[in-house]
Amino acid sequence: MKHINIEDYYFTIKIFDSQKNRKGMKYILGIFLIISQLVIAQDTKVKDSIAEDRIDDFRDNMMNYMGQDLIDADFPQSMPLFGSKSRIAFGGYVKLDYLQDFDGGYDRFQYEIQNVPVEGDGRPDQSGYMNMHARESRFNVDFRSLTESGMPLRLFVEVDFYNLDRGAFNQSPRLRHFYGVLGRLLIGRTWGTQSDLFAIPMTIDFAAGDALTGTRRAQVRFEDKLGEKFKYGLALEMLEFPGVDGRDFEGQASQALPLLAGKITKSTKSGGRLFLGASLFQLRWDGEGDISNSTAVGWGFSFSGREYFGSKKHWFRWMASYGQGWGSQIVSTIGTQSSAVLNNEGKLETMPAWNLGTGIALNISPKLVSNFNINYYSLDSSQFRDETKIESGSSGHINLIWSPYKKVNVGIEYMRLERVNGDASSGIGNRLQFMIKYLF
Repeated sequence: MKHINIEDYYFTIKIFDSQKNRKGMKYILGIFLIISQLVIAQDTKVKDSIAEDRIDDFRDNMMNYMGQDLIDADFPQSMPLFGSKSRIAFGGYVKLDYLQDFDGGYDRFQYEIQNVPVEGDGRPDQSGYMNMHARESRFNVDFRSLTESGMPLRLFVEVDFYNLDRGAFNQSPRLRHFYGVLGRLLIGRTWGTQSDLFAIPMTIDFAAGDALTGTRRAQVRFEDKLGEKFKYGLALEMLEFPGVDGRDFEGQASQALPLLAGKITKSTKSGGRLFLGASLFQLRWDGEGDISNSTAVGWGFSFSGREYFGSKKHWFRWMASYGQGWGSQIVSTIGTQSSAVLNNEGKLETMPAWNLGTGIALNISPKLVSNFNINYYSLDSSQFRDETKIESGSSGHINLIWSPYKKVNVGIEYMRLERVNGDASSGIGNRLQFMIKYLF
């Protein structure tokens, strides 16, 4: 059963280390403390039904159930397909976002750390602006059945409209998920094995503070139980964003081997979960002309989770990861070639990276929740990497989400991000975002 949730953000080691940034964080923390006092004051009466589930803990992401878990899982709003053991459901939501940007962030639809403006790093200067869009709206079809032998079967497909490479207002559908489950085997495209949806922050901003480890990708995965509380999963996956910086050498990033990923999870008494994941993968550059091919090994570990507390099922989340050539696995650096770089001899050098974050969700009432999240990322750059590229960054989000009617959520969120480049130059981004969402 889901619990009303509130958005969370990560604990950071050096978040906002300048005097200006500390002042901004004081404002965020002050608002958060006021909300916390409201929650404590209201937590004495708990007759309201948290089970109403008017605001989803998991940011309205569909969970990947397999095996007996798929049979046991609730399947709301599903319809029987007469003459068979099958059921089908149609779901999703319509979401309208209004953004008020104050510092000229380079993405007008979501705010990733890499898109914070930094004066003098070669990118064009921008002023603040507004934008209004419905790109995050999504639609899914969920089909579940049993084989003749009683083995659970599932087919799931979901699309949204976040095709940012097709022009600012060309909002054509984009495939998010398309996979099938047969027993405990999953085949298709969905969140990677090392992506922990229990640790996802509840942000209104689509980028979620660049919080996740791993991305959605094509894969073949097997999962099973280890006793009552433990589960494990093993998968072969496609590394879609290798993150290799070829500098000015002729050639392209490529792969000869799939990524190997594994995880172990443990359910907790509160209804939360602990998650330990690991990945091993190949990074490769296919050179042209006088540059020969070069390969390197990348790896990484992650530890994350969620714990509920209090009678109203407040919860906090955390996520930490570290690895070599790991930039390709941290969402905040996707597209910035942060995994490996070619040295002067055309050989790949991997770069270590890590991230750390935490957040808390406070259920003020069954209709009102607040989330506070902070996150930090850092890369140990090679001497061959361009110093104007991102080296580290941090983000903080605080929001308030209200459900005036069942299936309707409205909210407001303030976010503050910092980007630091390899030459120590830095920039700050501030943005307000409003949303209204109708779930179906």
